[in-house]
Amino acid sequence: MKLVSRVVCLAALVLLLCNVPAHAADWTPLGERTIDFQAKSVSVQVAAGAGTFSKLRLDVTGNILQVIDVKVTSTDGQTSTVDLNEFIGAGSSRVIDLSSAKELKKVEVTYRKAKTTDKVHPARVKLLGSV
Repeated sequence: MKLVSRVVCLAALVLLLCNVPAHAADWTPLGERTIDFQAKSVSVQVAAGAGTFSKLRLDVTGNILQVIDVKVTSTDGQTSTVDLNEFIGAGSSRVIDLSSAKELKKVEVTYRKAKTTDKVHPARVKLLGSV
């Protein structure tokens, strides 16, 4: 009987853990931009008082994008650039670890069209931050 109780409790715990989204509430929307592939970069201004963040996430929809680098400017004026040179497909995400938690002022994403980019449809980039 004890074995059956333990198995039932373990099964309930596994089901409970499987239904909890992994850190879904930890990402704060910071801004989003439409990329029409006319420029080489896009800048997202972060609202004052949005908080401090040690990770950024780029969610891309609408089209494939080759992200060259991401330049982060904090409210104290310091900048850091994270080199990516990575393709992010429509419906995909990329998490970027910053060296430390920072209060952000703006984030500039430098990109170029991928050879397979559909030139008619723009890409949409959503920027999120996490501690």
